Amino acid sequence: MKNKTLYKQVVIIGMVMSSNWASNLDMLAQNGVLDFDAASFVTGQAPRYVGAPSLPPSPYVGPPLPPAPALSQPQVDEFHQKKAKIPTKEEQNKDYIKNPTWKKLLFGALAIGAVSVGIVKLKSLNKLTKNLFNKISFKSAKKFIVDKGKIVSDFFKNGWNKFTNLFKKKP
Repeated sequence: MKNKTLYKQVVIIGMVMSSNWASNLDMLAQNGVLDFDAASFVTGQAPRYVGAPSLPPSPYVGPPLPPAPALSQPQVDEFHQKKAKIPTKEEQNKDYIKNPTWKKLLFGALAIGAVSVGIVKLKSLNKLTKNLFNKISFKSAKKFIVDKGKIVSDFFKNGWNKFTNLFKKKP
Protein backbone atom coordinates (compact mmCIF):
# COMPACT_ATOMS: atom_id res chain seq x y z
CA MET A 1 0.00 0.00 0.00
CA LYS A 2 1.09 3.46 -0.73
CA ASN A 3 1.58 5.84 2.11
CA LYS A 4 -0.80 8.67 1.43
CA THR A 5 -0.43 11.88 3.28
CA LEU A 6 -3.72 13.38 4.13
CA TYR A 7 -2.36 16.56 5.63
CA LYS A 8 0.62 18.64 4.64
CA GLN A 9 2.46 20.54 7.27
CA VAL A 10 2.78 24.16 6.34
CA VAL A 11 5.08 26.42 8.29
CA ILE A 12 4.08 30.08 8.25
CA ILE A 13 6.22 32.73 9.80
CA GLY A 14 4.16 34.95 12.04
CA MET A 15 0.62 34.60 13.30
CA VAL A 16 -2.39 34.22 11.02
CA MET A 17 -5.75 35.48 12.20
CA SER A 18 -8.93 33.99 10.79
CA SER A 19 -10.85 36.22 8.45
CA ASN A 20 -13.94 36.48 10.63
CA TRP A 21 -11.95 38.13 13.44
CA ALA A 22 -10.28 40.47 11.00
CA SER A 23 -13.59 41.50 9.43
CA ASN A 24 -15.16 42.07 12.84
CA LEU A 25 -12.28 44.30 13.89
CA ASP A 26 -12.50 46.12 10.56
CA MET A 27 -16.21 46.77 11.16
CA LEU A 28 -15.39 48.19 14.60
CA ALA A 29 -12.86 50.52 12.96
CA GLN A 30 -15.29 51.46 10.20
CA ASN A 31 -17.99 52.45 12.70
CA GLY A 32 -15.60 54.56 14.76
CA VAL A 33 -15.12 52.28 17.77
CA LEU A 34 -11.44 51.71 16.93
CA ASP A 35 -9.17 54.27 15.28
CA PHE A 36 -6.57 51.91 13.79
CA ASP A 37 -6.15 48.58 12.01
CA ALA A 38 -6.59 46.25 14.98
CA ALA A 39 -6.18 43.03 12.97
CA SER A 40 -2.71 44.04 11.74
CA PHE A 41 -1.79 45.20 15.27
CA VAL A 42 -2.71 41.78 16.74
CA THR A 43 -0.89 39.85 14.04
CA GLY A 44 2.14 42.12 14.10
CA GLN A 45 1.84 43.15 10.44
CA ALA A 46 2.04 46.56 8.86
CA PRO A 47 -1.22 48.49 9.15
CA ARG A 48 -3.44 48.44 6.10
CA TYR A 49 -5.09 51.75 6.97
CA VAL A 50 -5.00 54.51 9.56
CA GLY A 51 -8.22 55.80 11.09
CA ALA A 52 -11.59 54.53 9.97
CA PRO A 53 -11.70 52.90 6.53
CA SER A 54 -14.34 54.06 4.11
CA LEU A 55 -16.24 51.59 2.02
CA PRO A 56 -16.85 52.13 -1.68
CA PRO A 57 -20.34 53.48 -2.37
CA SER A 58 -22.95 50.78 -2.87
CA PRO A 59 -25.10 50.82 -6.00
CA TYR A 60 -28.06 49.55 -3.97
CA VAL A 61 -28.29 52.53 -1.63
CA GLY A 62 -29.79 54.91 -4.20
CA PRO A 63 -29.83 58.70 -4.12
CA PRO A 64 -29.59 60.53 -0.81
CA LEU A 65 -32.85 61.31 0.96
CA PRO A 66 -34.14 64.88 1.03
CA PRO A 67 -34.07 66.62 4.39
CA ALA A 68 -37.15 66.12 6.54
CA PRO A 69 -39.48 69.13 6.71
CA ALA A 70 -39.86 70.90 10.03
CA LEU A 71 -43.15 69.76 11.52
CA SER A 72 -45.34 72.14 13.45
CA GLN A 73 -45.97 71.30 17.06
CA PRO A 74 -49.52 71.09 18.45
CA GLN A 75 -50.82 74.34 19.88
CA VAL A 76 -53.09 72.73 22.54
CA ASP A 77 -52.13 70.00 24.98
CA GLU A 78 -54.98 67.50 24.61
CA PHE A 79 -53.80 65.30 27.47
CA HIS A 80 -53.55 68.05 30.07
CA GLN A 81 -55.28 67.05 33.28
CA LYS A 82 -57.32 69.82 34.83
CA LYS A 83 -57.47 69.92 38.59
CA ALA A 84 -60.69 68.28 39.74
CA LYS A 85 -62.69 70.28 42.23
CA ILE A 86 -65.04 68.75 44.77
CA PRO A 87 -68.63 69.14 43.53
CA THR A 88 -71.19 70.88 45.71
CA LYS A 89 -74.47 69.25 46.83
CA GLU A 90 -76.37 71.05 44.08
CA GLU A 91 -73.97 69.82 41.41
CA GLN A 92 -74.23 66.27 42.76
CA ASN A 93 -78.03 66.36 42.70
CA LYS A 94 -78.07 67.43 39.04
CA ASP A 95 -77.17 63.90 37.96
CA TYR A 96 -80.05 62.17 39.79
CA ILE A 97 -83.45 61.64 38.20
CA LYS A 98 -86.15 63.25 40.28
CA ASN A 99 -89.14 60.91 40.40
CA PRO A 100 -92.55 62.30 41.36
CA THR A 101 -94.22 61.14 44.55
CA TRP A 102 -96.96 59.15 42.82
CA LYS A 103 -94.32 56.94 41.12
CA LYS A 104 -92.65 56.26 44.47
CA LEU A 105 -95.99 55.33 46.11
CA LEU A 106 -97.00 53.08 43.21
CA PHE A 107 -93.66 51.24 43.34
CA GLY A 108 -93.98 50.79 47.13
CA ALA A 109 -97.51 49.33 46.75
CA LEU A 110 -96.33 46.92 44.06
CA ALA A 111 -93.38 45.80 46.20
CA ILE A 112 -95.60 45.19 49.25
CA GLY A 113 -98.10 43.24 47.12
CA ALA A 114 -95.34 41.07 45.60
CA VAL A 115 -93.92 40.28 49.05
CA SER A 116 -97.34 39.35 50.45
CA VAL A 117 -98.13 37.06 47.47
CA GLY A 118 -94.72 35.40 47.93
CA ILE A 119 -95.40 34.74 51.62
CA VAL A 120 -98.80 33.16 50.87
CA LYS A 121 -97.30 30.91 48.18
CA LEU A 122 -94.45 29.93 50.48
CA LYS A 123 -96.89 28.87 53.23
CA SER A 124 -98.86 26.71 50.77
CA LEU A 125 -95.61 25.20 49.53
CA ASN A 126 -94.68 24.40 53.13
CA LYS A 127 -97.97 22.46 53.60
CA LEU A 128 -97.36 20.58 50.35
CA THR A 129 -93.87 19.47 51.39
CA LYS A 130 -95.11 18.29 54.80
CA ASN A 131 -97.77 16.12 53.11
CA LEU A 132 -95.20 14.76 50.66
CA PHE A 133 -92.72 13.75 53.38
CA ASN A 134 -95.50 12.09 55.39
CA LYS A 135 -96.27 9.83 52.40
CA ILE A 136 -92.64 8.61 52.09
CA SER A 137 -91.60 5.69 54.25
CA PHE A 138 -87.93 5.88 55.16
CA LYS A 139 -87.69 2.08 55.44
CA SER A 140 -88.70 1.68 51.84
CA ALA A 141 -86.28 4.47 50.79
CA LYS A 142 -83.42 2.75 52.59
CA LYS A 143 -84.27 -0.59 50.97
CA PHE A 144 -84.44 1.12 47.54
CA ILE A 145 -80.98 2.71 47.97
CA VAL A 146 -79.38 -0.52 49.19
CA ASP A 147 -80.89 -2.54 46.32
CA LYS A 148 -79.69 -0.03 43.70
CA GLY A 149 -76.22 -0.05 45.28
CA LYS A 150 -76.04 -3.84 44.95
CA ILE A 151 -77.14 -3.70 41.33
CA VAL A 152 -74.46 -1.13 40.48
CA SER A 153 -71.71 -3.02 42.31
CA ASP A 154 -72.71 -6.31 40.62
CA PHE A 155 -72.63 -4.58 37.23
CA PHE A 156 -69.04 -3.41 37.72
CA LYS A 157 -67.93 -6.71 39.28
CA ASN A 158 -69.37 -8.80 36.43
CA GLY A 159 -68.04 -6.38 33.82
CA TRP A 160 -64.54 -6.56 35.28
CA ASN A 161 -64.65 -10.35 35.39
CA LYS A 162 -65.77 -10.50 31.75
CA PHE A 163 -62.96 -8.12 30.78
CA THR A 164 -60.25 -10.07 32.60
CA ASN A 165 -61.51 -13.40 31.20
CA LEU A 166 -60.70 -12.12 27.72
CA PHE A 167 -56.98 -12.27 28.53
CA LYS A 168 -56.91 -15.63 30.31
CA LYS A 169 -55.73 -18.73 28.49
CA LYS A 170 -58.48 -21.22 27.85
CA PRO A 171 -57.65 -24.96 28.08
